[in-house]
Amino acid sequence: MSESQKIINGDGVVVLENESRFSILFPGMNLQNCFSELIWNQTERVPLNWELKECSAHKICLACDNSLGFWKMCFEPAINASGIRGFSLKASAKLTRPCREFQFVPLAVRDVELSHLLLQGIAMGQTTSLKFPIPKKRTAGGSYIAMLRRKKTHLQLSVPLQEKVPVEFLAECDENRLALLKVVFHSIYWDQTEIDFDAIQIFADRDPFQMMVDWADENKGVPKDFSEPFEPGWNSWDYYRWTITEDEVLKNAEFIAKDPVLSKYVKRIIVDDGWQYCYGEWTANPLFPNGMAYLAKELKKMGFKPGLWIAPTIVEPHCRIAQTERDMLALSEGDQPCLSYECMGRHGFLLDPTVPKVQKHLYDLFDHYASIGYEYFKLDFMGQTFNARKFHDRSVSRSEIAELIVKPIEEAVRGRAKILGCNYRFNGGNRYVDAVRVGNDIHSKWDNIRSNVLSTAGRFFSNKRWWINDPDFALCRSFGTANDPDLTTLRCNWISVKAEDSYKPFSDMQLVDIHKPQAEILLSIVLMSAGAVNLSDNMLRLNDAGVDLARRVVSAESGETGVPLDLFESELPGNWLQKVGNQYRVLLINWTDEVQEKSFDFLEHNICAVRAINFWNDDSVAIDHHCLRVELQPRSCLLAVVSPQKNI
Repeated sequence: MSESQKIINGDGVVVLENESRFSILFPGMNLQNCFSELIWNQTERVPLNWELKECSAHKICLACDNSLGFWKMCFEPAINASGIRGFSLKASAKLTRPCREFQFVPLAVRDVELSHLLLQGIAMGQTTSLKFPIPKKRTAGGSYIAMLRRKKTHLQLSVPLQEKVPVEFLAECDENRLALLKVVFHSIYWDQTEIDFDAIQIFADRDPFQMMVDWADENKGVPKDFSEPFEPGWNSWDYYRWTITEDEVLKNAEFIAKDPVLSKYVKRIIVDDGWQYCYGEWTANPLFPNGMAYLAKELKKMGFKPGLWIAPTIVEPHCRIAQTERDMLALSEGDQPCLSYECMGRHGFLLDPTVPKVQKHLYDLFDHYASIGYEYFKLDFMGQTFNARKFHDRSVSRSEIAELIVKPIEEAVRGRAKILGCNYRFNGGNRYVDAVRVGNDIHSKWDNIRSNVLSTAGRFFSNKRWWINDPDFALCRSFGTANDPDLTTLRCNWISVKAEDSYKPFSDMQLVDIHKPQAEILLSIVLMSAGAVNLSDNMLRLNDAGVDLARRVVSAESGETGVPLDLFESELPGNWLQKVGNQYRVLLINWTDEVQEKSFDFLEHNICAVRAINFWNDDSVAIDHHCLRVELQPRSCLLAVVSPQKNI
């Protein structure tokens, strides 16, 4: 291999093996025999027979002519904000005609030995964390950023948050290795013939947290002021779901308003799904007999900021828009409005945000509710909009759709209300949202707590940098913290049962199966997120222990975002550190069903710690020679508040 076929920087080497294969080599982490591919109209695999066009110490460029157009791909050295040196892979295409659909893979690699893989989902939840060896073969997908760890070296693959063409990282994992990883640019019905794909950045270092922070800083979007605390709230959904009524909202608000602690901190009352006539027709149903203006007025009298849940792009079949406004609806492959939305047994059409009439509709809808007093809007199911095959304006990339949904809404409520994006695709950026759901749906269930922690932990870098992270609800009810005969009454999964089905245990799922120690884990993770705190219990049915949990979580200082220190070493992060003013919080979690010894050495983090208390009961916690050691019972945690003498 001649020197002319390499790009060398201080930290790594790109080697062109031949016109179709290349390797990216860093100390401790090699991506060898990488390749590219192109799939047209879902099934047609089109050859990319690259020719070498330029090769120097600073650049390698490949080009390809085929029946679809002219393709180009270049490698160049890159450097991130911390001075870490890596490589940039930039591609472009000049197509012979607008495409129906293509998947362009500039970078794919097989057979990489790994210790850990972390993939970020495109929206809330969806984070994948795999510690190798894994029990069985897995496939996983992600977007924006992928983190690969081998022993002490971490390799980061990333694209810009607001990319021009949507990007996926698709992984196939064997028990002991990453069998295949593809970086896929995916375009559907986008009438562009000249495309500059966003650069894929590739860096390697020993500090994965700093690499993720550097990437987040480079993708900040609109600068925002996070100095003011994001006020806690109460939301109706997790306890009441579709049974919520005007009377129950007011009862919970009155309870909070009369409580000496809750009333000082809980400032929002948010009415979630269940208040409306239907999705797409946002008027009060009979469970809210006095209307939504009346409810807002009553909540304001009690000192609260009223909030409202709306799914802005979903239109159920019996909505008048679905019957009479065909030009507002996104389309099927055959150019017809289609039931592309499906969730919780409900189906619907989708509004097309590329249509000016839809943008006006959204503006008018939210202007109305802001005008009658609503100061917080939870926008849901926005990710479902992408289920549509076609949008009317095919000059708009799918990467722009999320922003198009929230833009008219934010313009309508600007200066009057905050916006939470739920099921919001992060590539919509932060310009038009104040908070974004990062965690998946949470319930007072052990499996949900375990699955939800990864998305909260893996997105620590976005909180108070792009927006306020919302880990989902701060739930206080459990066996032992509620006196509630209806604690396990709701069976929300019955909607999945069909007439021909035999008995399915999953469909009888209860929304509560935990006790107080597991509730403390859930709430501790909410505090570590340092983001939104929203209660979602029937406050009148919590007992003294449950109300005490609620008081502690809403009154706690937010602090800096907690760092999951073992994110790249464990199946589930169980060691967290958070700076809060002049103090620290340390969270140690036992995720297992066995008693577990855990420790935390403060000197490893340059903290001189001699005193700590348990956040959840105010008991003293012993620190011996600057080390905290504790025996944790199964499925329990210690959240310790530490007052250091000084930092070392």
